[in-house]
Amino acid sequence: MKRLPAIILIAMLTLISTWYVFIQVISPPSNIPSRISISNGILDGQADPPYRYRILKPLTARILQKLMSPVMSDPWVQHVISYSLITLAAFAGVFSLLYLYLRKFFSQNASIIGLLFLQAVIPLSITFNIGFYMEGDFIALAFYMLGLCLMIYGKDIYLPIVIGVATLNREQMVFLAFLYGIYLFSQPQVSGKKLAILTACFAAWFIVFMGVRMYFGFKSSNFTYAMHISHNLDMGKLTRKIIPLWLAEVAPSIVLCVLAFSRSNRFFRLSFISLSLYAAMFFFTGNMWELAKFLPAFLVMIPMALQILTGEFVEKI
Repeated sequence: MKRLPAIILIAMLTLISTWYVFIQVISPPSNIPSRISISNGILDGQADPPYRYRILKPLTARILQKLMSPVMSDPWVQHVISYSLITLAAFAGVFSLLYLYLRKFFSQNASIIGLLFLQAVIPLSITFNIGFYMEGDFIALAFYMLGLCLMIYGKDIYLPIVIGVATLNREQMVFLAFLYGIYLFSQPQVSGKKLAILTACFAAWFIVFMGVRMYFGFKSSNFTYAMHISHNLDMGKLTRKIIPLWLAEVAPSIVLCVLAFSRSNRFFRLSFISLSLYAAMFFFTGNMWELAKFLPAFLVMIPMALQILTGEFVEKI
């Protein structure tokens, strides 16, 4: 019966997060025309990069819409229902897999704290006003969580497939391959088979990354490095958005990880250090107030921070 309370909590957190995204992102009438336009543009190969190549979400939604079309003909209703189901599945995967991941190392009580930790940071990750098509960030989070579980449960043979499919959603999934490399480096010994899997992970990412661009056509993006640097260094955005958000959401987690650093195992330490690279990539390729894109970092910081919060330190992974 110990699992039942956890299952109920996971269901509750899944529904809370899905409802929040539903009311803030998916269902507002002012958002729906733009959402439908960008979804159709992606599948027609007309959207601007990088959205042009992020076909997994709109393709899945279109399949769902085709299935419901005999009983639901309104395109607005089809859109809202299909994307709500996708978001529900993403959050169900995130919270279920996070619980399985944490239970590998921590007690049930500590694992529940980890679930609540993640739930606490999700609302501020929603980008209001301009974040009308951002569920892909939560899908990416689910894929990161799936990849971490495959690593620690010895099912990493499937990791290249996960990375390949996930790259159809977000190009940043290459970082999951880097995390797998860190995981292997943290082990006492690494077999040739594991190195082959690591090579296959990067190959899967590269093949999909290049494949969709060859299919839909190469096109320069309006979202340039210079634009993101300018946005992220703009004094108004720094003082009104970036600094307050990072102080509220990210800084306390970093402090907890620093406190736990010296007693953490090699995987946690190296993964935490690698987040500096992830943050740098975020600075050059994204708007730093769009914190949903930084949520994968919490999959490293949450278990590391749990150690200092609960006194349950993980010797090895």
